[in-house]
Amino acid sequence: MPDTDPFRSVEEHKVFAAYGRAMHGSQALEHWLRILVNLHRITSRELTTQADVERAVETLSTSTMGTVFAALRALGRYPLLEEELARAVSERNRLAHHYFGEWSELWDGLETDLRMIEDASRVRRLFEETVNQLTTIIAEHLDIIGLDPNSYIAGLQERIDDPDTGAAPH
Repeated sequence: MPDTDPFRSVEEHKVFAAYGRAMHGSQALEHWLRILVNLHRITSRELTTQADVERAVETLSTSTMGTVFAALRALGRYPLLEEELARAVSERNRLAHHYFGEWSELWDGLETDLRMIEDASRVRRLFEETVNQLTTIIAEHLDIIGLDPNSYIAGLQERIDDPDTGAAPH
């Protein structure tokens, strides 16, 4: 059912759309961060069996973004990425917990709406840039694993096909 509130502006709808895209970027970043941590553990031979991989995936899938970031920091291999991720985690927390509160004092019409859209879009771009860095490192780990992941760890191909469920993507 369409929103029939005549007091809501088109720009206000755009604010919420920009916010939603930024939060989606945060979720994508968190997803790829989990993959990187687990792939690093696989290629460093910290995880050597399918059961190890399953436990690690399960543990990280229920962890907060801050906890997953801490797991990456514990690896100590990506100092430049850590700086970017620290900014991204901070922005994610601000977006999730303070964004509307920060803007509520200033929320007075079109100009504020446009500034809010710009803020959310800036944060979304930060998430996208960080994901690009993560996927580059992930590709390096996949190169180490090689063309036949199952020869590296039995059952690994299914986990790589769909990191959330282990099933091949549709």
